[in-house]
Amino acid sequence: MIDATWRRGDVVLDLYEVLDVVATGGMGLVYRVRHRGWDAELAVKVPRPELVGSERALREFEAEAETWVGLGPHPHIVNCAYVRRLGTLPGVFAEWVAGGSLADAIADGRLRDPDPRRTAGRFIDVAIQFAWGLDHAHRHGLVHQDVKPANVMLTPDGTVKVTDFGLAKARIRAGEDGIPRPDADPAVSLAGLTPAYCSPEQARAAADGRSTLTRATDVWSWALSVLSLFTGGPPARSGAAG
Repeated sequence: MIDATWRRGDVVLDLYEVLDVVATGGMGLVYRVRHRGWDAELAVKVPRPELVGSERALREFEAEAETWVGLGPHPHIVNCAYVRRLGTLPGVFAEWVAGGSLADAIADGRLRDPDPRRTAGRFIDVAIQFAWGLDHAHRHGLVHQDVKPANVMLTPDGTVKVTDFGLAKARIRAGEDGIPRPDADPAVSLAGLTPAYCSPEQARAAADGRSTLTRATDVWSWALSVLSLFTGGPPARSGAAG
């Protein structure tokens, strides 16, 4: 039962009541559960078995996810409570955010107002909160490496929270199309990242495999994400970044 796909209504380990299967994708599954002991809703991210098929890959995934836990609580980060094994697979247990992603908000236009000045004010507020979340991670020495609107969550009251820290290697192994790439360079690759938002150094690293990523790569991706907020869609890119 632990390793099987969970279904709504299941109770896992006598502790987690499955409320919904939220998403499926190249990385794996995301569930919304109620922690019976805490009486709180959590998001549980479970990678595809192929991505953690060896003990080494499993330990690396857990170690990466623990860096997200290590960021601690912050108002502009989706807080990650803990990582635990669920049978043979790891589960990443994070705060559940009910308002959807910034990508959803851009697509459906919910942040726009008939008054352009109010719209601009909302967009600037989102951009500032978004930056505060990234700054907290950077002060802890963590570079996200896949900053984009889909990795930014909005609470119903308008609070902005950055999510999915510390999962860069897993995204690389998964690839954009969800096909596992066990031989992908875990240091940096375009595989599993998002070319529309990636920085020039990420594009160079995909070619030479030697570029070092710093927080500047997140700042670049933050700026393109904010641009897409104002323009209503991903930035148009042609050729190599930069």
